[in-house]
Amino acid sequence: MAEEKKRDEEEFSFVKEKIKRQHFYQNRTFRKVVFQLVLAAACGITACFVFVVSYPWMEERFRKEERQEISLPREEEDEPVTAPQEPAPPQEPLIITESVELEIEDYKKLYTKLKNVADECAKSLVTVTAASNDTDWFNETYESREQTSGILVGNNGVELLVLTIYSRVQSADQLQVTLASHTSIDAVLKNYDTVTDLAVLSVNLADLPEGTLDQIRMAELGGSRNMRAGELVIAVGSPAGVPGSVLYGNLVSSGHTVSVIDGEYELLLTDMPKASESSGVLVNPEGQIVGIIQQGYQGPGSRDTLTAYGISDVKDVIEHLSNSQDLVYIGIMGADVTQETAEIRSLPAGVYVTGVEINSPAMDAGIQQGDVIVEINGQTITGISEIQEMLLKFSREQVIQVLVMRLGKEGYKEIPCSVTLDRL
Repeated sequence: MAEEKKRDEEEFSFVKEKIKRQHFYQNRTFRKVVFQLVLAAACGITACFVFVVSYPWMEERFRKEERQEISLPREEEDEPVTAPQEPAPPQEPLIITESVELEIEDYKKLYTKLKNVADECAKSLVTVTAASNDTDWFNETYESREQTSGILVGNNGVELLVLTIYSRVQSADQLQVTLASHTSIDAVLKNYDTVTDLAVLSVNLADLPEGTLDQIRMAELGGSRNMRAGELVIAVGSPAGVPGSVLYGNLVSSGHTVSVIDGEYELLLTDMPKASESSGVLVNPEGQIVGIIQQGYQGPGSRDTLTAYGISDVKDVIEHLSNSQDLVYIGIMGADVTQETAEIRSLPAGVYVTGVEINSPAMDAGIQQGDVIVEINGQTITGISEIQEMLLKFSREQVIQVLVMRLGKEGYKEIPCSVTLDRL
């Protein structure tokens, strides 16, 4: 029996197993947990990297609420008329018997004071460098640079806003602004107006070196409507075609206007010589900017003297450009038809259309040369300045109702026109 039992044990020994305890890292649940932890860590690291890289872009793109709207001061209203007072008793006339001659030192003091005014204004001026890449006859790439003046018109909490000449920067591949602190910063074109040839550039505040804002100041905009011929003005910026140049002169005419699309602007005429690349501003003796030097229009008389837009007429344009608002247009050139003119020439009172821009909203709506605009959205129109002011309140692709009077065989007839506004 013992031998038989031993033989049975040897015969079935191959089926015997030894159960061993499994290691913890071989457990399927443990491996799944570890894999999820590793995956979560990888996703976290990737998210952090993407956030760090894209944060500047997202900050610029989505932080709209932190931008402050730019608002420019307007001219002070006329003082109220008071009741006439009794005239003061006449005084004995003052007779000067001793003549006083001006010495060279007196002239030096005078020009020193004027130069101080120009230097103070220069803190709000910048030099805009527009770089463009092109190819020559040999298909080799070269870079061309053009410089013009600009003025600091606002700080909205996110960016500095620089007003400059649009035609000088519109085709630039790269824009750079050099501040009065001699700091050069990259800039981008923010908004523009082809009618006035003005543009606003944006400089990111985060790119400014520490302490830069203490060395510059925003431009102080004055008023131009009360200026008269003979008043002293200083041209600052690049009036002689060279950055940093300064000219002294006088206004030879004020109140002159130039007709533009859908409006008109005041033009200040001076006795200062003009260069082919003149740019900058006109400043009064108090250091306030009263005009923006421009090249597009000339007044009557000499064509070689500086002219400037009166600052009062372009403040609305500057505000719109600074706040990224569109400037829309109808597309007409017009002249005022007053009640007196209407009676003399047998015309309806309103705005006589002297021309219509090709492919403009006015042309698409059927407005023709010779029409007289008498109403816009039910509001009576008596002058081109009213159209100019109303357009500042409208937006792109907005449809307005324009009522015109058109001359036919039986006299003038009302023609309603639906005008879809667009940007020029």
